[in-house]
Amino acid sequence: MKLRFIHPDMSVIKICSRFAIWLITVFYLTISYAGIPVTNPARQLEVCIIKAEKLPLLLGKSSLIYSLMAVEDGQLKPIPYQFDDQNLKGKTYIPGSSVAIDGTEEIIDPVDELAFMYKDMNIKADPNAFKNIEGKMIAELVITEDNVSRYAYVIEGNSQRSETRYTHYNIDTGYLETETYSLQFDPDSMVLWSDWKIKGFEGTESAPNILDTMKIRILARLGFVRATLHNGLVPIKMLGVKNGPVRSIVESEISIGLLGVKLLEGGLSVTFSSQGIEYPMAVNIPSVADRLSEFSIEVTMDYVDFEGSRYRSALGPKDAIITGQKVSNKVGRQHTANLENPWVSVSTDKNWDMFFMFTTNQGYHPKLSALYRDSGAGDEANEPERFEGSSAELGLKLEQLPAGIETSLNYLLYFGPGLWQGNQPEKAAFDLLNPAAIVVNQNLLAIQ
Repeated sequence: MKLRFIHPDMSVIKICSRFAIWLITVFYLTISYAGIPVTNPARQLEVCIIKAEKLPLLLGKSSLIYSLMAVEDGQLKPIPYQFDDQNLKGKTYIPGSSVAIDGTEEIIDPVDELAFMYKDMNIKADPNAFKNIEGKMIAELVITEDNVSRYAYVIEGNSQRSETRYTHYNIDTGYLETETYSLQFDPDSMVLWSDWKIKGFEGTESAPNILDTMKIRILARLGFVRATLHNGLVPIKMLGVKNGPVRSIVESEISIGLLGVKLLEGGLSVTFSSQGIEYPMAVNIPSVADRLSEFSIEVTMDYVDFEGSRYRSALGPKDAIITGQKVSNKVGRQHTANLENPWVSVSTDKNWDMFFMFTTNQGYHPKLSALYRDSGAGDEANEPERFEGSSAELGLKLEQLPAGIETSLNYLLYFGPGLWQGNQPEKAAFDLLNPAAIVVNQNLLAIQ
């Protein structure tokens, strides 16, 4: 056991309060799984996704006739799940979107996705359990990690559904509610955040939240003229939302131009889950963007009262930057990232860690680097800020974006308790970028 010395200025009440928060978090995560403990922090809130092409017995049938079940107290009980249709851009189809569906709505096509929670899987079902349920079992889903196997079962002709809902986004008000956090958006823009709240986190009057806001900076230069576009000026057209039990997907369109040059346009499909927020953009970058001598995109997360937290990047030293302390330019530049190692991360002293990542299509090669700013370390304030004096700001910068091409720009934010496991963010980063592998067993004679 590692002992941590407490600063003498920290009150006993504050120590007890943080310990209570830790106990509540551990208790919450302990009761939230279906029976098998989830020992890997990166998997505790993971959404498992399987393409319908791996479930051939379901293809061409209505998605409404299936239930997903796992063992609970020796019986098969329904767990939360959703079938998501896909559009022609390879994203989740949202009715009302400008991108057409790939296939038929509510009919299971090979490209469609089945989504459920890793933690809801449980032990292998006894064959007798299938004799007492409505319908018939079509497929067994298995995940095996660390010598532990977890199971869920696709049941055809079953009307039972779990009443648990892990996420919900209100497109009229812009309010998001998940099992672990809530977040208020501008109803007219998915890139304007406010009032982020982590459940179980007790802040202070000056720092009530963990995250201040997300900041976007799009920079362009044409000759001697340079211009910058930030969140509030990014044109967004909201299209619709799909709220499933496991994840909520909000579809919008984005179109960005600067200095009379169209930089990019496309669809923004934001996915919310208990573990994170994903901003995948299917974009077209016109050839005319090559006229610019500079074209870059900065996306950062601005945190509140993070002094004493640790910051690392995929290619940085093992020694973390301590937020709020003076950092030399040389040390700051050592913490970087690239397309093969695409993440930065912060570990708080509040049992809550975060990763910010970027991925794109194979064969598309912009330059990716890490960003770190800290007003406590002497950096100038980077407006706008909702909380004055917000501390660490970390993120990623894209430069040298090849033009005249359609591609995908995917910004991924993941968070949860204990992800660093001490000082080892590499393990969680790998697991977050490589979801648990799902094996499908459809040999019914071997199962039942």
